[in-house]
Amino acid sequence: MTPFLRFSLPVCGLTLLAGCTTSAPTAALPDVQSKLQARAGVQATWPLTDDERAQADASVRDLLGHDLTVASTIQIALLNNRSLRATFEELGLSQAALAAAARLPNPTLSASVRWPQDPPRGPNAEFGLTAPLLDSLLLPLRQRLAQERLGQVQQRIVHEVLSLIADVKLAAYDVLARQELRASVATAADLGAAADELAQRQFDAGNTASLDRLQAQAAAQQSRLELLRADADLNAAREQLNRLLGLSGAQIGWRLTGGLPALPDERPLPSNLESLALDQRLDLAAARQEAVIAKSALDLRRKTRLLPGTVDAGVDTERDSGGGRVTGPRLELQVPLFDRGQADVARLEAQWRQAEDRAEALAADIGSEVRTARDALTVARQAAGFFQETLLPQRQLLLRETLLQYNAMQRSPYDVLRAREQQQSAERGAIEARRDYWLARTRLERALGAPLP
Repeated sequence: MTPFLRFSLPVCGLTLLAGCTTSAPTAALPDVQSKLQARAGVQATWPLTDDERAQADASVRDLLGHDLTVASTIQIALLNNRSLRATFEELGLSQAALAAAARLPNPTLSASVRWPQDPPRGPNAEFGLTAPLLDSLLLPLRQRLAQERLGQVQQRIVHEVLSLIADVKLAAYDVLARQELRASVATAADLGAAADELAQRQFDAGNTASLDRLQAQAAAQQSRLELLRADADLNAAREQLNRLLGLSGAQIGWRLTGGLPALPDERPLPSNLESLALDQRLDLAAARQEAVIAKSALDLRRKTRLLPGTVDAGVDTERDSGGGRVTGPRLELQVPLFDRGQADVARLEAQWRQAEDRAEALAADIGSEVRTARDALTVARQAAGFFQETLLPQRQLLLRETLLQYNAMQRSPYDVLRAREQQQSAERGAIEARRDYWLARTRLERALGAPLP
């Protein structure tokens, strides 16, 4: 075996061994799925092939074939939201970067053939094979950095999925509330129309003044205007949910049922919500990991900045015109004479400080977000409880008493209609307060990065 082959075979073997890390896009998906299952109890999919996407589309059609619930809207979003699919592609990019970092750099083959002017006139052939020695020695460090980067991307993707789930819940609760509000406003519009008709009959009979007639007419028209606004608000809420679910065309005819959930039993919120958020928020973990990666890259560059820019080692063999052959090692290196890595170190130092500052800023923002969401939930719970336990029962009692006095001919029909309108107004206030509670609770859970304990 020639020296050229004795050198090239080990190099090729090392190259093959270094290529064991897979570049399959879904290799990093199971860790993301396990985190989502633990935090939100959902199973996220990432359809890549045409068959997988067709299966996801079929699942969406099956879900849309039934009345939707908040849980099924989340399922549709995880299957069908195109922005989420684009986010998952970052897993494939990071996995490919890890696979690239785990592979030895390709060797370089050089060859030249020359013919002498004077005898002997045989060809002079020279062959060389070199490989980047320094890059090969730094391979474990590059692979570790790529692995850390992949872990950071996984954390950020889980956070993005959790944020999407929160957005879908917010939009679904809003649709449910708008549906109930629209029904209540429609009832109020019917009452207004009935009062208007009664006032018209009494005015025609000479039993009421024109001012009363005009007031009833204005109230009826106001009720019809509120119904138009309720329809517009409901349509806007549905479109917001359509965007999150990735629906269009014939898919938007869905029906969301079940109504807003009832208020849960009141329990005091944990006192350590801020520390829970700082421990659980994966976007903060990703930001902190970004700072760790930047520091590792800086340390690596500091240690290697005085090394040659490139070090290529290999073997060279030459056959001269007379048939003789010379073979020996070959070394090429870039001498760090002018550029000693000062600019790279300064750039990496700035990136490290920037990553540290961004992580600290995000931690401060999270604390403020949690406090704001906690206070909003507390107020929303009190308001919803007040409507449910005090104001709405009071309005219902007032309507019953008014009806009793009306039956005893002590109240007019207008008094009954007015009491009924007040009850409807209290019902709408109760619906809005219950919606605000669930919106505030969802926002707090999003701020915490996990469901409330």
